[in-house]
Amino acid sequence: MPADDSTIPLILPDPLATGAENSAGFGPAGAAPDSVAHWFDLETILALPAPIASFADAAEAAAQYRRAARSENTRRAYRAAVARFCAWCAEHRQNALPATPETVAAFLAAAARAGLAVNTLRLRHAAIRYLHLLAGAAPPTAAATVATTFAGIRRAHRRPLAKKTALVLDRLLPAIEAIPNTLPGLRDRALLLVGFAAALRPSEIARLTFEHTTHHADGIELFLPWRKNDQDARGTRLWLPQGHTDLCPVAALGAWVAVAAITEGPLFRRIWRLPPPRVPRGTRRNPVADRYRIGTSRIDTDSIALIVKNWTGLAGFDAAGFAGHSLRRGAISSGVAQGVHIARLKQFSGHASLKSLEEYVELDELRHNHPLKDIL
Repeated sequence: MPADDSTIPLILPDPLATGAENSAGFGPAGAAPDSVAHWFDLETILALPAPIASFADAAEAAAQYRRAARSENTRRAYRAAVARFCAWCAEHRQNALPATPETVAAFLAAAARAGLAVNTLRLRHAAIRYLHLLAGAAPPTAAATVATTFAGIRRAHRRPLAKKTALVLDRLLPAIEAIPNTLPGLRDRALLLVGFAAALRPSEIARLTFEHTTHHADGIELFLPWRKNDQDARGTRLWLPQGHTDLCPVAALGAWVAVAAITEGPLFRRIWRLPPPRVPRGTRRNPVADRYRIGTSRIDTDSIALIVKNWTGLAGFDAAGFAGHSLRRGAISSGVAQGVHIARLKQFSGHASLKSLEEYVELDELRHNHPLKDIL
């Protein structure tokens, strides 16, 4: 997610009512931009319905399942994008819903001139389209005015895609060695090694639960009920091998689960450092060990990125180049360095196609298997 779209509200008010109109009495079309943004927030909250007892219940269930067609992360990103669009419309006294093609084109052009990345603009373009579809209005993004404006932005502001640094073995090991044996350290070590060993996306790391782990003599089987490319919703089974070095994911995960006393729920959770106990005024405070409280909710993807940045930075690397996705990139790059065939890497990483995997392996493949490297 681009930097300007990283601040996305996690807590939203309860829906006032279902459908295109709420209890305040306004419909989305023609409403003030801030009201449109609020309506869109409520309309993109997913709450699967109770058992159906009437046609109205069935219609509401259909609406909820339509929302479920997009992932939680996508809906969160759309809410942030629509909020920015509505704020811009309010500032310039334009209708946000339905918006004219000229308004959308001007919004995208202003954002492009402000230096936003093309991928960020693509997200906002998609969010505006979804806003109108959700409200039953014709999407202005389909107009030639918007299409040609966006095509011009892509051409004029073309720049290389900034990819995160791969956390390959020679970077992962120093990062692991920098982690102390504290409670947060045990969690972070397990998180890094599990994410690397299974080539997981940050969202997949966050979703791991105790119930979806099965222990065997030679490793741990992980079950992901949902994965990005698992369109049939069958779930995906992954394997954590029992290692023999400091990079063993099974040992690291076992140590964290044991000390955190996790027997159900999310594997990787938030941790709070507690303040030291109070002492009477005038009494000298004796050094005390850090105390922590482990939460019950799962860690978020932004925290995973911070964990990767923190330990790579402390290991002496440029932390700015790393993020949560560095674990997945590092696993694939390490496979390329070991000469693993691209078909096996595709199965390992769970990519939908070889074309999507090529983005990861092109440079690494050229680096390790350059056809002229032995004769130059």
